Amino acid sequence: MLFEHWIYSTAIAIIIGMIYYRFTRRDYSWIIIGCAYLPDLDLFTEIVLNKLGITLLVFGRHISHGDFHNIAFMFFFAILISLLLQTTGIKFRDSFVFSCIGFGAHLFEDALVYNPAYNFFWPVSNQNFGIGIIEYTNDWYGIANTEVLIVGLIAVIFCASIRTVYEGKGWVVRMIGVEYFVVQAKRVSGCVMRLPVE
Repeated sequence: MLFEHWIYSTAIAIIIGMIYYRFTRRDYSWIIIGCAYLPDLDLFTEIVLNKLGITLLVFGRHISHGDFHNIAFMFFFAILISLLLQTTGIKFRDSFVFSCIGFGAHLFEDALVYNPAYNFFWPVSNQNFGIGIIEYTNDWYGIANTEVLIVGLIAVIFCASIRTVYEGKGWVVRMIGVEYFVVQAKRVSGCVMRLPVE
């Protein structure tokens, strides 16, 4: 389940962004969507580490898919992302909240379609949990499950409709981080322009 994470995390980001913006006047929903893919870094980590000549064992064996699907890695990645984004002017608390929600959304989505799924509560528990309400197969062009995808698209449309009624159309620009990235681009271009020419 890779493609569907983008759809479901977008629906979650729309609603969480609306609520967070209501109370803080800040919306970093794009962090949720980006962090929703962090648990699947375990698909590539072993390959990259082997290329670098590094052997890393998790749970006493080489890294495999599912090893990053737990709350310990959620907090690790949330702290890492928050520290990185703090250097760009985003408050640690804001990026930590959005990172945890994005990572947690991935774990919840996997729990919905797999039973048993992964040991989500490690290091508190080693037990694999899952709900498995839909029997998951990649039947949509080999990249997604049709049922899961349709439900996700309905959720996105529903959440977008709620937010549009509540805030108008301006939320879309805020959610995808256009303002943030424009400010960062100006900051970078200002640094580039101030570089001494020899």
